[in-house]
Amino acid sequence: MRLFALVAAGAILYLPLTVRSQTDTALKLSTSNPRAVAEFRAGVNDLQNISFESAASHFKAAIDADPNFGLARVLFASTDGTLTPAQLTTEVNRGVEDATSHGNTNELVLALAYREAALNHPEPMKVFFRTASQLMPSDRLAGFMAAGGIFATTLPAMQEFVTRYPDYPVGYNSLAYLSWFGGDRAAALAAAKRQVELNPNAPNPHDTYAEILQWNGNFAEATAHYKQAASLSPRFPEAYAGLAEVAALQGQYDQARAYLNQAIANAWTPSQKLNYMRQIAGIYALQGSGAALATQLDAIATEAKAQHNPQVAAIAYAQLAAVQANAGNASAAHQSLAMAKAASADVPWAVYYYGAMSHGMLKHWSPAAQELASLKARADADASVSNNMVAAAEAFQLTQQGKAADALRILMAVDTTNPLVMNRIAEAHAALGHTAEAAAWNNRVISSYALNLADFTMVNSRRRARLAITGAARP
Repeated sequence: MRLFALVAAGAILYLPLTVRSQTDTALKLSTSNPRAVAEFRAGVNDLQNISFESAASHFKAAIDADPNFGLARVLFASTDGTLTPAQLTTEVNRGVEDATSHGNTNELVLALAYREAALNHPEPMKVFFRTASQLMPSDRLAGFMAAGGIFATTLPAMQEFVTRYPDYPVGYNSLAYLSWFGGDRAAALAAAKRQVELNPNAPNPHDTYAEILQWNGNFAEATAHYKQAASLSPRFPEAYAGLAEVAALQGQYDQARAYLNQAIANAWTPSQKLNYMRQIAGIYALQGSGAALATQLDAIATEAKAQHNPQVAAIAYAQLAAVQANAGNASAAHQSLAMAKAASADVPWAVYYYGAMSHGMLKHWSPAAQELASLKARADADASVSNNMVAAAEAFQLTQQGKAADALRILMAVDTTNPLVMNRIAEAHAALGHTAEAAAWNNRVISSYALNLADFTMVNSRRRARLAITGAARP
């Protein structure tokens, strides 16, 4: 982290003298192509309105009009979402090179900033955005990114930014989420509402307000704003996904699937379509429709392979194995696990999680232990492996083997706000005869309305918690 900051500072110091001496206070574009300018401006407008797919389409049009437009190329790569890591790196590096050769100071500094953001280098990103903000003090988007931007900031930093720019809508988007996660629901709702008031004709402000309303349990109001987001331009398929969440939370599963089919019809990219297919699988899982879920997971694997996405295919097959194991179909589960491991040369770590769960449900303890050992080995070597899922897999096996007390010890050492972990804690308490404690933990799972239908473990945890409390098929 520190090294990145030093590299970033050095890069600024060694900009060509003619470039470093330029001190524009606003972003004046170097391209002389009118179409490139118009498409770039439209892309920036969508970017600051958090409509990334539409922004990417405009940035692509800008570089089609002027292939040497470096900043537009970096922003296209940053917002496209379909590039492989290697393609992303190639594009952002070429964009910086073009900005160096053909751009001006502000374009180059912004290109460097967005490149570091795209490559997930937070320290140099901050350095470059702060520099851009100093060069262009009237550019509110640069100031917003210097304050941490949409995804990587702190509540005090965004509160200070909103105080400085009280009429800039996107600041309230970050403020809403940061306030919610900071425990201040009223402030979150107020910030999201203010963004809508300042920017009523863009879809994302309505989507953000709807999501915060949903999380707060205001389903009718959330539905109204999701529908508003879906009606505005540019098209915003995530609004249909939000409508599906609200419907699913109320047990309206057919309606939820209908909304997700609308999301698929409005998807910008094949990968976005694939994600909505995964959310449909989540609805079947939440509903407890095992046969339909198995069919959907097989369709996801087929689509993922068609999109040359072997890792998603592998995970879908592994999830299918868990569904088949839960139904007691050992031979089908073993076949699906074999297909999961054959689908991708680099086996995703989640395959080992579902392998451990599948064998555990079948009480095949030796292969279950082997899958768990493989999962732990990946966790030791890869920081991206979820400790929550490692603990959940091990705790499930221990509980099923009559060692629920040991399972609780493991579970209480990880994130006890995670739905999967909470559900496994409830199961361990139930195995120990702690009825009240089990009910309390399961109630925590179903009392949260922050639902991610694409999170297979979340929806299954919610279904198990619901059934443990009510024994009914509805939430």
